[in-house]
Amino acid sequence: MAALPTNEGVKSIATVGVYRIVDDPQDQNAMYLASRDNGILYTYDNAETWQKVKGPLSSGFVYSLAVHPKNKCIIFATNGKQVFRSDDCTRTWAEMYREARGGVVVTSLAFNQFAPYQIYLAEQNGDLLESYDSGNSWTVNRRFGENIGITTSPLKEGLIYAITKENGFYRSDDGGKTWNSYVDKLKDFSQAKKYRKHLLHPTKPDTIFWISTYGILRSDDRGETWKAMDLITPPGSADIYAFAINPKNENEIFYTATISDRSTFYKSLDGGKNWITKKLPSGQIPIVLRFNPKDESKLFLGFTYIPKKK
Repeated sequence: MAALPTNEGVKSIATVGVYRIVDDPQDQNAMYLASRDNGILYTYDNAETWQKVKGPLSSGFVYSLAVHPKNKCIIFATNGKQVFRSDDCTRTWAEMYREARGGVVVTSLAFNQFAPYQIYLAEQNGDLLESYDSGNSWTVNRRFGENIGITTSPLKEGLIYAITKENGFYRSDDGGKTWNSYVDKLKDFSQAKKYRKHLLHPTKPDTIFWISTYGILRSDDRGETWKAMDLITPPGSADIYAFAINPKNENEIFYTATISDRSTFYKSLDGGKNWITKKLPSGQIPIVLRFNPKDESKLFLGFTYIPKKK
């Protein structure tokens, strides 16, 4: 159980509602945890211990966080209404953007993984902004008109995905200058447009996994064609939120499936032909799976709580 030193003594992050985990691209032992209610936590010792950041992101919901590909101390993060930048590894924060429109939330931040390393900002209403001067000024790239998140490829220059919640995704191959819709590519799979999560293959730039209400789809041509993975859980029967593959052995695949408040962990060693299952603790939703890049025997699983109905 990972330790969280506080002024009141050493506690645990077991009760922290995980929203996202973001790796430091330059330090395999460093991770940032964006939480639903406890701000940003970070670890520099591969999750043995965690610390809370100080300042405006020390509490509350953190929607997204992005680490500069070449300067690990430059970090952007958002609480939905404000975007902050740290130039000193989270010691201090400066506000770089504020959303004043009611009902509009900043949902996603992502760096271009190649020079000039511009930062992208996606909003709930579909606006996609970009900044070439580290957030000092912003311009509109495109207004998609629907809730989107943004993902940039670390393996292929110019490759960007704008992910929607209900209508598949858009893809750009030229760094956001032009966009193509890939809604129709998913039409052969019932409820595949109802998005849960996606994952870019860690070593193959053209491969993307799409996790939806249908199940898990794989494309090896950046979304042009899709093939459904054979899972134990039939299509549409379970909520799949967490998915991972071993970056050094793509036949080693993991996912979690939740039905009501019961969650199960699935592992395959042969590319999905056969599966090993394990029951997971109930009451929380398994939402993030992460491989340890240095130690393949370690797999991190992050949970979040089920929001209470008002």
